[in-house]
Amino acid sequence: MLPTTQRALAAFKQGDLESACSLFEQSLAQETDPNGLLQAALCFHRNNQLNDALGTLKTLEDRGQTNPPALLLRADIFCQLGRHHHALPLYRALAEVEEPGMRYATAMGFFQCGDIDAALGLTERLCRDTTDQRFSQATLLRGRCLAASGDHDAAEEIFESIHEPAPLAKASRYRRARLALHAGQFEQAESALRTLLSEPAPPRGCGEALLQSLIHSGQTDVALKWIKDMELGDMDLPLLRHATDLLSELDEPAPLSMMTDHWHRAPEPELFRDLISRLLESGENDGAKQLIEAHASRSGRDNHWRWAHLRWLCANDAYDEVVAQQIEGPDGALETICQAFFALGRYGEALETAQRLCRSAPGDQYFIALLVTALRCLDDPRQATLADTDTLLTATSLDEIDSAAPADAIDWSATAAALEVQHKMKAAPPTQSVRGGVQTPGNLLAQSHDPCLIRLRDQIERAAHAFFSSSVLEALPEPHPLRLYRPKKPMMHASWAIRGTAGTYHRSHVHAKGWYSGTCYVEVPDAVTGENDAGHLVLGEPPFKVKDALPALRRIKPEAGKLVLFPSYFWHGTRSYSGAGQRQVVAFDYGSPNRFV
Repeated sequence: MLPTTQRALAAFKQGDLESACSLFEQSLAQETDPNGLLQAALCFHRNNQLNDALGTLKTLEDRGQTNPPALLLRADIFCQLGRHHHALPLYRALAEVEEPGMRYATAMGFFQCGDIDAALGLTERLCRDTTDQRFSQATLLRGRCLAASGDHDAAEEIFESIHEPAPLAKASRYRRARLALHAGQFEQAESALRTLLSEPAPPRGCGEALLQSLIHSGQTDVALKWIKDMELGDMDLPLLRHATDLLSELDEPAPLSMMTDHWHRAPEPELFRDLISRLLESGENDGAKQLIEAHASRSGRDNHWRWAHLRWLCANDAYDEVVAQQIEGPDGALETICQAFFALGRYGEALETAQRLCRSAPGDQYFIALLVTALRCLDDPRQATLADTDTLLTATSLDEIDSAAPADAIDWSATAAALEVQHKMKAAPPTQSVRGGVQTPGNLLAQSHDPCLIRLRDQIERAAHAFFSSSVLEALPEPHPLRLYRPKKPMMHASWAIRGTAGTYHRSHVHAKGWYSGTCYVEVPDAVTGENDAGHLVLGEPPFKVKDALPALRRIKPEAGKLVLFPSYFWHGTRSYSGAGQRQVVAFDYGSPNRFV
């Protein structure tokens, strides 16, 4: 091992990541010791230099020096980047390793990538040996897998069984609280989370979960006071995001101030990107430009600066400057370049870029939407099966389904009243598509115990699974994304309600975490008619500029009781309407198991 590598290792052990990474960078070209290279990759990973870590691991692979720890690190980095299609084959190879520590790490990898069945299989084997030091860890992970799969009773029983060691017992209490939150048992969740936060070293995520519990139970004033009383340094990024969303939805002044102050104190790249997105989304282009310049003065014109700079250029219609960039690496800028190609009418290049994006993250609903948009712009015949609304979209009346079982019929007036109670916010969520309306927090149909909403959920589930099991989807060609990325068991993993009045609309968008999405109309004002498309659901119009505007694929008139299901990669939005009355809808996504639990 080279002397420079040895000095890098010493700095790494002392926690001086910057010095260690700098020394590793100096020695990598000449270093031949496999352990030295693995430690360099670990150091780069710890310092969030993920591309450097992957490059070092690739060097090990090219030299035939890869071992299970190196393979695991590579898989974990792919998982962290959301490149699950690259991570899963590596985890499958590691699943054959008998060593319990590696087997547990692999099970956790499967869980994080959403392959809950594979994670369950490995934890079952690990839980057979009650004497192994990882028995409690594996038991806890098994409980999380069962919770994600919807077997909440079995999950709670497992969480209750873990009493030692003390850190895992505390973690199991946290998981029980998260499960109670998901099930709408808000008092139980709040009490457990407050107790955990009063103890030394509470599990990570407790603060975020408590804030969610307060918001989802309607205690918005309590939640607001709690975050305002909190020290900014005590907030991690997930908690900070939820706090910022709350400030926006309660129409508080300067809702981004807390996030901006946090960035000036601790300029993390992920927080920088979040802030840029929020500023541009709200039209604060000058504020975004100032933040981009501040980042450059702190960290130079790195990948994060480039990503933000291109986003800013695109927001200011400087499309030629955007496409002049040469982009390499997974820094997210390709999405912006693809949009610029659309604005300039360079559809062939938009298609090539969309294909690159789809190869980088197969199954990503937004990237599939870009691909379909490019095919439509080129009038490419391959669009036919991807954008076929006659086949892939279904619109039906739940009243017609109910007619076979009158006892299950939905009282739409009572359901509208039940939804009305759920709304506690004053403004639209800043990172969502709705403009001018309000949206319920949390997972509405999973958390509500209102009989009207339970009946509505059951009817949606019945209709959705009937469509999913129909011959319509089975007849699709094998490489169709709806077949390639169909979950083993489609689960309603997200649901929410939106209330709008005159002027409310939805920007066109896709549901990035779904497979199939849908909406059910509960209350529709008389002002929404068939005379024009005011208030209608519109599918197929992209949200960004396209030189030759694409027509809508389908327009659907809202009616109380109408259920609409469509692929999550379909662009969809709503037109505003004028006149009296309000529109209430319940929207939802079906996809893989809900790891939030």
